[in-house]
Amino acid sequence: MTVTIKGLDALKRRLKAPGLDHAVADTLRLQAETIAAGAAREAPGRLGETVEMIEERHGDRSAFAVGTARRAGRYLEYGTVHRPATPWLWPVLAARLPRIKQDLRNTLRASFGTRRGEV
Repeated sequence: MTVTIKGLDALKRRLKAPGLDHAVADTLRLQAETIAAGAAREAPGRLGETVEMIEERHGDRSAFAVGTARRAGRYLEYGTVHRPATPWLWPVLAARLPRIKQDLRNTLRASFGTRRGEV
């Protein structure tokens, strides 16, 4: 059996649009900063003062992480055998996901020059 995917070459060309990598990275950076600010507000006690957003570059790609280097953050988020979890980071991320998806759609639309419903 042979499977043919039509339009794959056109999609590859669109994904290599000039400036697309930077536009997506800028969108994700802004969202990561917003998540970090929200997590800092939601973190219990002084833990919020240690919440940060980190950007790592891998060649021409960026990756973003939000969290704290303090072990207490992990123990509060996931719990321990002696203490139930009291998430402070995940709820902020979960609440932000629809906005992240919408902002990425808008970024792709703007980069591709397409209308709503085409991306």
